[in-house]
Amino acid sequence: GLGMLWVLAKLLDRDSSSSSSSETPPPGVRSLQTRFLAVFWLLRMSDWLQGPYFYEVYASKIIGGAPVSLDLVSKLFLIGFGTTGLLGPSVGRLVDSKGRKAGTLVFCVLYTIGALSVRS
Repeated sequence: GLGMLWVLAKLLDRDSSSSSSSETPPPGVRSLQTRFLAVFWLLRMSDWLQGPYFYEVYASKIIGGAPVSLDLVSKLFLIGFGTTGLLGPSVGRLVDSKGRKAGTLVFCVLYTIGALSVRS
């Protein structure tokens, strides 16, 4: 899935660059893009990569003397995705106004605190 998306993006980028003028980007742009994309995809994939582990954490909890059901775990995941969808635009505007580097650092700190808070 992700590999196919990357190939499609590369093909679209090649098509758009060949139809535009023959301007070359300033030196260092490719290096900046590579460094940016490495960090960007690492942060983007962190939640996806952690999903199976969070399932185990949620499923291992006992609430009211009974283990958490698959239905409740599913609802917890849906609440997380829904919250991201609802708050994403507002958080995006806030990060744009304060700076992307600061936003990325805050994300890393909050994500680390969240991950450490569910250690079992």
